[in-house]
Amino acid sequence: MSDLIYLTLKGRKQGLISAGCSSIDSIGNKGQLDRKDQIFIYNLNHSLTWDQYARHHPITFKKPVDKSSPLLGIAMSENEILDGIFDIYRASQFGIQELYYTIKVIEATIVDLAVYHPHSITHAGAQPQETISLRYKSITWTHHIAGTSAYSIWDDRVY
Repeated sequence: MSDLIYLTLKGRKQGLISAGCSSIDSIGNKGQLDRKDQIFIYNLNHSLTWDQYARHHPITFKKPVDKSSPLLGIAMSENEILDGIFDIYRASQFGIQELYYTIKVIEATIVDLAVYHPHSITHAGAQPQETISLRYKSITWTHHIAGTSAYSIWDDRVY
């Protein structure tokens, strides 16, 4: 079973962008009342590479088209500064979901936003989704169960 990922997203202008995003009004029968103010994330990709120094790349995720979709569009249009917390859950040894990993991005901006609406005949079972890429000032990784954490700052220093 894959991990479950939820995003809490706050904008400097708009406030809690993720408010109500997992409600039934927002995502229909996929609604999750216990995660009402978080965005359900289908998948998450991020990488760092080394070329004389650590190079950060945008953190990219896919999500359903939901209540936050118009707000993310205006956040990108106005280059709004965002803070995001990706909470990642796994099945524990007892078979219940446990928060085991968190990725936190500070002072992020949207650098790419793409919406995909599947073909209504050939992909009738597929759902609309968005792919978002965030460039951030800093990132923190925390493994709650193992008790480790680290952070990094995105800059162009050469070490």
